[in-house]
Amino acid sequence: MSSPYENAPAAVPADVSIFVIKDIRSVCRARTLRLQSDDIIIAVEGKPFKGDVELFLDLMFECDPDDGVMLSIVRDNGLFHVIARGTLGCTLEYAKPDQAEAATKIFAEAEMAPREDYRIFEVLRDINRNCVIIDTEPSQMAMYLSPVWLIQNKLWEVLLAVVLIYGATLTVSWMLFVIAVILLAMYFKQSQIVLQRSFNLMRQRQMWMIVAATSLEDVQRTCRQFDPKANFGTNLVGPPLNDEPVKKKRRRRPHIHKEGAADTSGAAATADG
Repeated sequence: MSSPYENAPAAVPADVSIFVIKDIRSVCRARTLRLQSDDIIIAVEGKPFKGDVELFLDLMFECDPDDGVMLSIVRDNGLFHVIARGTLGCTLEYAKPDQAEAATKIFAEAEMAPREDYRIFEVLRDINRNCVIIDTEPSQMAMYLSPVWLIQNKLWEVLLAVVLIYGATLTVSWMLFVIAVILLAMYFKQSQIVLQRSFNLMRQRQMWMIVAATSLEDVQRTCRQFDPKANFGTNLVGPPLNDEPVKKKRRRRPHIHKEGAADTSGAAATADG
């Protein structure tokens, strides 16, 4: 099979394949990963992909469900990575030469870390562009220091419930208190991600992006490519871009016709007549 980029600019190697996402099903992994139509798959596992669409589909179908496959995506002149643990469930096409050239240049300028350093982060955002980042890597602090972990993630309602449980069991029996601590630690170990998602959704934040990154700073830098006004509370990549204050126009006062003035002018007109 001949390469679709044999006659492409020199920036695009002739032996690579670059795909564009087209139709996305209503329920599929691509939609779960917040991928969009016209997203460009520029690399697989941090390297340009050498193979056709069928080989790519086979790779995704046969991937390890635990490790998944890291895909590098170009969108609106920005680059981010996702980890897919199976087929995407969307239609793919070969990128046009101009798309392939632009995406190749963006990927060439990016710095890639070792594959094992990447982990999955979820970014939730509200209408005011306030963002919360959830690290899907389980935290040992949630199990061994549950109150500290709850404070760190601002889960105040859960923290209040935990304190009440601790206090109630401690007043009854120290053994009951120890059992409660152990059970709550096991609960937080299993459900820490679900808790963070649920309470952020309750606070009117919606899932915005799911990215594979090496650190919180890397996640913030990635998100700022697509929304310079995104605010993370603790901004590790500088303050967000602020809107310029809108100048308020002066309200025009309506012209009020004075009744007395009308009568006077009318009387003057009568006198002249």
